[in-house]
Amino acid sequence: MIDTADAASVETAAAEVKSRFPQTNVLITVAGIMMPENVLTADFLATAENTVHTNLLGPIRLIAAFSEFLAGQVDATIMTVSSGLAFVPLPFTPTYNATKAAIHSFTQSLRVQLAGTSVQVIELVPPAVRTALMGQEESATAMPLEDFLAEVMTILQTQPDNDEILVENVKFLRYAEARGTHNQVLEHLSGH
Repeated sequence: MIDTADAASVETAAAEVKSRFPQTNVLITVAGIMMPENVLTADFLATAENTVHTNLLGPIRLIAAFSEFLAGQVDATIMTVSSGLAFVPLPFTPTYNATKAAIHSFTQSLRVQLAGTSVQVIELVPPAVRTALMGQEESATAMPLEDFLAEVMTILQTQPDNDEILVENVKFLRYAEARGTHNQVLEHLSGH
């Protein structure tokens, strides 16, 4: 078990993986909490700090613990997980959106820095998926988890050189700025 919000936990897990599984060549940085925030309330800052600590620092800790090790492998991959909300925010969860936008930006820089190594850097960009995150297990607007996983696996198999893994359900967010629909999508996410 690893707690990405705990630097010591990451270090311990990384040392164990490197020792017990020296052929490891894939790191997937899945870390995320999504909490509603009201910037006018006293508890806003604590929620924001916890979100940054988990969603941004957690993946960065994992990458710091494994990047040099993975660069020593013949063929390796680091996959980060951002969100469609990195591109058009859900106003109800401002810090979650900001951390996922930061993961997107960090991933782009990571890809450039590791370009001369054996490490491929891939960003998985999920839409709303029927998971426990924000209680979306039964959400009619969220993508069924099985459908999401199947589409992701198909993309990974058929387009192994993609830098971003984008299922169809996330493209309205990912390309909103380029399509000139950002304001309309933001308004939709705002519930207006």
